Order: sequence, then structure tokens, then C-alpha cells
Amino acid sequence: MNRIDLWLKALGQAFEKTGEIAPWPLHIGAVAPYFSDKEASDIFTKLKMISKEGNAQEIVEKLLISPSVAKALLMDFIVGMKVAKPKINKEERVWFVNYTFDVLEKMQTGDIFCLDGENLILSGSQVEELYKETPWISVNPANIELCKSLYKVSASSKSLIWSLYFYGWDDIGYEIHGPYRFKDKSGKDLQLVVTDYFDLKPDLLWESIRDFPYKSIKFYALYKDDIDLSVDIFGHFVNSGNLLNSAVGLYVEVDKAPLKTTQSADTLISLILKTVSNQHNLIKGMKREKITQKYIESRYYAYRKWREHFKEDWYPPEEVLKRIKEWGEIKISSGGGPSTIDLKKAFDPRTDYVPGT
Repeated sequence: MNRIDLWLKALGQAFEKTGEIAPWPLHIGAVAPYFSDKEASDIFTKLKMISKEGNAQEIVEKLLISPSVAKALLMDFIVGMKVAKPKINKEERVWFVNYTFDVLEKMQTGDIFCLDGENLILSGSQVEELYKETPWISVNPANIELCKSLYKVSASSKSLIWSLYFYGWDDIGYEIHGPYRFKDKSGKDLQLVVTDYFDLKPDLLWESIRDFPYKSIKFYALYKDDIDLSVDIFGHFVNSGNLLNSAVGLYVEVDKAPLKTTQSADTLISLILKTVSNQHNLIKGMKREKITQKYIESRYYAYRKWREHFKEDWYPPEEVLKRIKEWGEIKISSGGGPSTIDLKKAFDPRTDYVPGT
């Protein structure tokens, strides 16, 4: 099975786990047509130019930000390339996708499609060093309130990510990787899962977030092997039992500083949730046209490094923003959207299929 078939298999597995998700604040399908052809053509052209440089893959690796960002946005690039003008043919689309896979294989230490339930970025030696050097907070009765608060810090951070990047592209701001399976000093099997909220303060995108004091939060969790853990290509973290009951150690870093007390964790939670509430109120007050524009801005923000590499402004081009006014509202049928089969055809660069056409 070639890599494109593996990609489609992984997407199919992830779609099955997705279930019903409220398309907040707008459905992706009501936003993508305004920009997807232009953005895909732009990034395709830029990748062609970069690929001719001597250290091309190293450049692309730096521009992709994180594996989850690359994989999440690749789906829209594929559809965008199919409708782009001038036409990007099948052979060129396949080249684009395979080149992305080549770079992802350099960025990750495991299966880039996560078909084995693992999204691995760290090497075995890095995991061992992380385990040895981290001042873990033991999960025991004496620390139970602190441990609960640390989990709430992570959950609150995910809510903040949703309020900044919306449901469709929340991967823009975080990556969950693992489970990394290894043995401790006594030979016991452990599992490490890392949740990295790496862009909590996108003040280029939101003026409203400028007073938020933190840029990143990392949540590290060590689990016994008595619980089944998995991560799929969409970054869905699935567990078969109670995480807190199986956890043996936790560690949270806020802008690289450790979070050590229940009081400091609870103070942080309150701040994050207040920021989330402010974001939601701000978005509720926006007209649909402005929300659509903000959605598009977030996409261009995610790939801002590509424009900056070519000394260009990262902001969406005027031509794209004009479409919002000229085309008016794009309505999505309430009939449930494309089937999994149709979605897999849409995200296959070898077909010309585009949903809704």
C-alpha cells in the first residue's frame, strides 16, 4: 500500500472517531471556497521554488510549524489544488502531497499516519532523558487536588485554542503526541503523553489576546500500562479507562516555568477561562462576514512563515477578502454533509472530486 492509500486509510479511521462536532462558529465548508484555491496555488508555487534549493527539506520542516498543523491543513490544500486556476493537475498534486510526507517523516520518529495509534515526535533517547530530568509530581492521595487542577489546566487550554482558531483548525495552536512506551528504572512499563499548546497568544491574529501573559503550556503525563491510549492522525486522544487513576506522574510547564501548586494552577485556570469567555463574547458580537474573515485570517496566520520566507505579508490577499463581500453568504445544507467515502475521495490528490460540486 503506497503512502497516499495509507493517508486515506488513516483519515477514514479518524472520521469514524470524530462523531458529531458542532461547526463553531461557522462550518468549514462555508468558509473554504473563499480562499482555498488561492491559498493552495500560492503554497504549491512556493513549495516548487523551495524544492529547488539545496537544503529544501530542512527549510520546509521549519515552515510547517508542527506535524499536526501540516496534516490538518493538507486536506484543504488538496481540495484547493483541485479547483485552482491555473489548473494544478493530478501529477502535480501527488508530488505536493508526497513531498509533504517526505518532510513529515523527518519531523516524526514513528508512523506519520498514526495507524498504530501513536503520534511520535520524540526519539527513544529523548523520552528517556525527559523521564529522568523532569521533576514529576507523583499522583497520590497527598497530591490529588493538585493533579486534578493540572488536568483542568490542560482542558482549559484546549478551550482557549478553540476560541482562538475555531473548531476546524484548532491544530494550528497545539499538538498531542505519544503515547511513548518505555520502561522505568525498575523495569515497569510506562506510557508518556505530551500535550503541547504552543501558540496560546496569537496577537498578530487577535488584538484581544495581547494582554494574555502566556504563549505556551506543556502538559506531560505518565501512565501505567494498564490503560489503552491512542492518538490518531487528527490528534484525537482516546483512552479506555480513567486517566487520573492510571497516571503515576504529571508535569506542567507554563512558558517553560513549572507549575507546582494547586493555588497557582487554579489561578491560571481562572485566567484562561476568563480569556475564553471574553473571546466567545467578542465572537458573538461579530457579524457573519467578520467571522468568515477571521476564519480565513487564521488559515493564513498558520502558514505565515511561508510568506515571510519570501518577504511577503502573511495577511490574506485583498482578492480573497473581496470575495466575502462579492459572493455573500455560502450556505451549507443541513443534510449531514459529505459521507466518509466522499471525504476520502475529496482528500485523495489522484481524483478530481470536490465536495458540493
